[in-house]
Parts: sequence; structure tokens; C-alpha cells
Amino acid sequence: TFGRKQALHGLCLAVKPGEMVALIGASGSGKSTLLRHVAGLARCDKSVTGNIQVLGRPMQDCGRLSDEVRHLRADIGYIFQQFNLLPFLSVRENVELPCHFSKLRASRAVQRHGSVAKATNALLAHLGLHQPELLQRRAGDLSIGQQQRVEVMRCLLQNPSLLIMDEPTSVLTPQETNQLFAVLRRFADKGMAVLFISH
Repeated sequence: TFGRKQALHGLCLAVKPGEMVALIGASGSGKSTLLRHVAGLARCDKSVTGNIQVLGRPMQDCGRLSDEVRHLRADIGYIFQQFNLLPFLSVRENVELPCHFSKLRASRAVQRHGSVAKATNALLAHLGLHQPELLQRRAGDLSIGQQQRVEVMRCLLQNPSLLIMDEPTSVLTPQETNQLFAVLRRFADKGMAVLFISH
């Protein structure tokens, strides 16, 4: 609950490895709230009953940043509605930034492609962002659609077990949307679970 308003009630949801699950609903129906709780970015009211388990571990006490919760969050990719790119960094620097703060994320990129740089090149190429001059461009100089795709690639670089997306195609063209879901399908086929919301 938030204040006096109950945002989620009577909800039962399970997403298995390799599944791509979409939640469709009107604005204000609690979709983003659900995603934040699953990702451990929101704290449940103490009076709330029920449980949230992510990757086999409880997330109810997500407000306490224990080592276990930190490790769990490193295994979750989260794509926000508002792109959290650093506008003064280049595309490449934005995509690779999480790997500088998490050994798990860096090792997964290396495991998949041989190096973080090669992983970045491969992922950006899948979404039409592989031009050398584009990789060096500041994120703040990109179009909105390009920024959204950079945000997606930053999350996929870590090869998360769970990818959560809040309106991931809101500013993409139909062709860009098809490219995105083709890439997501490849990751899901290798066991990644995908949970996203849309109107």
C-alpha cells in the first residue's frame, strides 16, 4: 500500500526461466508498482500479507540492503520508463558502466562474448546502434528512440536471469520493436525470464 491506497491486491504471478510475460493494463492500475516490488526497488507495507520470491529468494525485506539482496539485484536487469543514462557519457560508456560496479555483471558479459567490449559491440549491432561514430556520441545527443535502445542493451549486457521492462517500446518504431523482441527471444531461449508491462 502507498499511504492509504492499496496498489496491489489478490495478485498471483509466476514467471519461469525462458518465458516472456506481458502485463497489459491502464495507467494507474499498479503495473509499475508490481515491477518495482519484484525488483526490490520498493518496500512492502508491514501490514501486507503474501510473499515475493525472485530467483528462488524472498524479496519482502528488500529495504534492507543485505549482501544477499545486492547479489540478487545484480542478477536482475531493469529497464525504466525514464532512461537512466548519463548524458555526458558516450553510448559505449553508458552500456558498459554497470560492469565497472559488479563483478557478476562483468563476468557474465565476458563469458558470453569473450570481453565486455565485444559484448557491447554484438548487442548494439543487433539493434542498429553499431556505427563507430555512434558508440562515441554522448548519450544526451541521441534521439529518444536511440536512448531507449541503449538502455535495453545496458541491461542485456549483464545477461540477467530476469529482465524487467517498464514500457520498453513506448518510443520505438514498429521495426525497432521487432528488432528488440527478436533479441529478447534469443536471450529467453537461453533461459532468461522476461517480465514487461505495456498499455
